[in-house]
Amino acid sequence: MNFKVVNLRMYRSGGNGDLYLGQRSDTGEWVVVKFLREYHLEHCRKAFAREVRVLQRKSRGMIQLLAWNLALERPFYVMPYLEGGSLSQHAGKLGVAQLRQVAENLAGTLATLHIAFDLHGDFKPDNVLLTKQGLLQVADPLGNGTLFTILFAENRGGTPGYMAPEIIAGGTISRASDVYSYGATIYHLLTGKIPQHGERLDPASEGYGYAPSMCELVTACCDPNASIRPTMQEVLQMLHGKSWASIQESRKQREEFVKAACVVGGLVFLGTVLAKTLQATP
Repeated sequence: MNFKVVNLRMYRSGGNGDLYLGQRSDTGEWVVVKFLREYHLEHCRKAFAREVRVLQRKSRGMIQLLAWNLALERPFYVMPYLEGGSLSQHAGKLGVAQLRQVAENLAGTLATLHIAFDLHGDFKPDNVLLTKQGLLQVADPLGNGTLFTILFAENRGGTPGYMAPEIIAGGTISRASDVYSYGATIYHLLTGKIPQHGERLDPASEGYGYAPSMCELVTACCDPNASIRPTMQEVLQMLHGKSWASIQESRKQREEFVKAACVVGGLVFLGTVLAKTLQATP
């Protein structure tokens, strides 16, 4: 860390840390320093270190990591202070075109994370911050992959209302659970209502005349069955105009093709083995 942070003052508390506002000693710019609150617990230190590692990758749409120190008794990292606040303040206030653009930007960020075999783990409007120019930056990734949550069950993470049903039931964070949280986030932005635990998220049934394509997106992402939910790449296809029904049909065709290929491959293998057996028979 080639600068100090001065004039620290309490900003707010997050899920696993305390945030302080301060200024860089070299430039005078305002920054936010996140200190791990439960630093005496080993599993919390491991989760915090994973959060730093996810941010270190500099994935598209993720907030910039300016500095960090995980070796101190109370680990911390430094990120820019974004004057625009969190996306949650705009819930229910976005026009159709604005919401679609926001949905596409956020889907792109999650898709990039998933391609890199990273997960967010606590996706929600409060964790999406805005720059002064209105650009979106996703913060606070838990980064808890499947192996991590099996070893450290205390850090399953997530926020009630945005958590997928399988996580609430004790399952591990996955791409599919991130998709659910994304859908719950879009529901909140579309309706202005904070999603509630156990609620079926279906904006079309609420009778407010929401855009059908956005309603379809939310219900697909928030399907209780994790295996039926779209991938983030498929979410992007939906945002570009492809229907969920046509995506599901394409899925079905791919699955049938793979099954047929496996059958043919198996028959070829058996035929090869049989031919070699016959050749070896005197």
